[in-house]
Amino acid sequence: MSGDLPLAALQQRFCDWLIEPDEDRARMIAAPMGVGPGLVVYQNNYRVALVEALREIHPRAAAWLGEDAFEMAAARHIDAHPPSNWTIDAYGTGFPDDLRASDAVAADLAAIDRAIGEAFVAADALPVTAAALADVDWDTAAIRPVPSLLLVPIATNADALWPALARDQDVPQATAAPGTVLVWRQGFEPVMRRADPTELLILERSLAGGSFAAICAELAAQSDDAEAVTRAGTVLGRWLGESLVAEFA
Repeated sequence: MSGDLPLAALQQRFCDWLIEPDEDRARMIAAPMGVGPGLVVYQNNYRVALVEALREIHPRAAAWLGEDAFEMAAARHIDAHPPSNWTIDAYGTGFPDDLRASDAVAADLAAIDRAIGEAFVAADALPVTAAALADVDWDTAAIRPVPSLLLVPIATNADALWPALARDQDVPQATAAPGTVLVWRQGFEPVMRRADPTELLILERSLAGGSFAAICAELAAQSDDAEAVTRAGTVLGRWLGESLVAEFA
């Protein structure tokens, strides 16, 4: 009985029982604790709370899948990945990956859902304006995006489905459409859009610490100097207008 177990052993056994997905093994773990109806209710509440946490973090994926399918997917994730962080906000980081084998659209929607939430709570940064360009040394300067920026690779047109689901509008037909979605925060509002190939290259090189001049040289190797400067300048101007640049380092 539980009274014969040291407190630390009882606590560990309780945790093991709570997260054990196999019912037979769970009964074996629970036997020394004298599990009664109260503990079974606690286990049910624990699972319900995790399902609701996954639903809150991934609302558009939940809307796409529907109630039953989402709960089944959530239950599988909970069985395979019990919480390991002090905050419920961190739970379900691998949920989009779990969804990908059965529903690529749901997986992409879930990845966008998570990125939107992360962008909302990301560190603040005052974006630079076009007026700052006059003081930039373009031979050495590197673009530093705002800290809320996230790159979300997707395999479908989930970036077109997500707004429709969010606004309860007619949802477009799902299609395969590989690409990368940019998610960041403008003021207090998370925003997103699909990146084009040129800006994705510039962004990836910038995040790796590459200078703007080196990036322009790489673009020039693909075309010519004038076109490279035009392409890079167009992207930079768009980023400034979208409050996406934090500084020129």
